[in-house]
Amino acid sequence: MIVRAGTGWQYALADLSLILFLATASALSQAGDKAHQSATAVLPVAAVSESEPVAVWSAGSNAPPLDIWLDQVAKDPRLEVRIVIRYTGDSRSAAMAQAAQLAESGGPRASQARIFVEPGQRAGASVTLVYTSEVSARRQTNDAARPVIQSGT
Repeated sequence: MIVRAGTGWQYALADLSLILFLATASALSQAGDKAHQSATAVLPVAAVSESEPVAVWSAGSNAPPLDIWLDQVAKDPRLEVRIVIRYTGDSRSAAMAQAAQLAESGGPRASQARIFVEPGQRAGASVTLVYTSEVSARRQTNDAARPVIQSGT
């Protein structure tokens, strides 16, 4: 009898692969329509995933007008305009009015701006450009909501 070295592990690996394939196919067939129904279900609104600001505008004596700055810097339609107003004390109403005024002065590019009005240590305003994506936020929500198929032993 001639014994060839190194052939035993190949058969063992092929057997394990076949067993894994059969277990997966069995679990998927038992899941049936449940997996399909959960994939088509309407998911809740997810928070937008975000990145670091690409550009920041602050009001000041040397700052260009907001609409001109946005026309120069915010050419990429994937960039989201964010207006952040911080206020101190009881000046929340004035901060809200300032946020609305900045959104209007930003022109058409700022018409869909995300506006944050929040209390802070010092009052001020800034406008940032940030890459955001609702698509990737939905993808993260889908991954979290995807059912885990477990087979009983």
